[in-house]
Amino acid sequence: MIRALVELQHRPGRTLQRRPLANCFPLGHWAKRCLAMIGGQAASEDAVPPPSKRIRQTDEPCIVAMQRMLKGKEGILSLAQGIVHWAPPPAVAEAVIAAAGEPDTYAYGADDGLQALRSELRAKLREENGLEGVEVMITAGANQAYANLVCALLDAQDSSVLFSPFYFNHRMALQMTGGSQSIVLGPTSEDYLPDAEWLEKRLAEPGPTGGRIRMVTVVNPGNPTGVILPQNLLERLSSACAKHSVWLVVDNTYEYFTYEEDGHPKHSCLSGDHIVNVFSFSKAYGMMGWRIGYLAYPPRLGPELMK
Repeated sequence: MIRALVELQHRPGRTLQRRPLANCFPLGHWAKRCLAMIGGQAASEDAVPPPSKRIRQTDEPCIVAMQRMLKGKEGILSLAQGIVHWAPPPAVAEAVIAAAGEPDTYAYGADDGLQALRSELRAKLREENGLEGVEVMITAGANQAYANLVCALLDAQDSSVLFSPFYFNHRMALQMTGGSQSIVLGPTSEDYLPDAEWLEKRLAEPGPTGGRIRMVTVVNPGNPTGVILPQNLLERLSSACAKHSVWLVVDNTYEYFTYEEDGHPKHSCLSGDHIVNVFSFSKAYGMMGWRIGYLAYPPRLGPELMK
């Protein structure tokens, strides 16, 4: 068979050039010996294409690294609080069972998510978060939502602000698209609150050509700190971004992990033509493995996000 493939490239009238079959097929030891017997040549290790430079310079997920370090070890206690221990609401399981046999369940849906779900989420955003006039896009988790935003809001030469300590997946998304040089780390207070004064001064600075800050990201409540951003701080950050035509992205994954003394949530949200809010079903509804998130964004951004 191998000889036939080699001869196929030399049929009269064919313009194909002879090339190593190893470029076409993954070769084991036996196949390499067969190629040598008929004068073929296997590709060298140097000919194997490398992954992109951007992905090679992207951090390894810290959770994956820790899992590898701790594999097989006993007596390890996790102090992480990001995983909820409740199941999804019973109504969710019942609805999934009922929909399992419906033809529409297996058909292609709208790129921005089911209309009925988006309608319900708009009502939720209006009633619980005070967000009016926003559109909704369903995503495969909050991480995909953020990655979509990085692609839609930033050009290759742009920079983005993360406040340290930051959520590691946000940094990775920026590294994969623009490289580490595109990340500006902002300071926080002793209470891990973003330094609004620093941001105001930094955005007012005349940036170098091709390196202007175009996006600021905050997480509320913070990940990994858990700190709650007060309404007045959010408004100050928002004003600074609006003044300099900079996007403000707010990750609200832990929106229900905030409570007043009376037990009512005290999570704050902002809307604006320069603000995009990220949400997740994982922590709110105990649906981590379902990978469902969504964006609340100004309608003018819709055509770009749909791409």
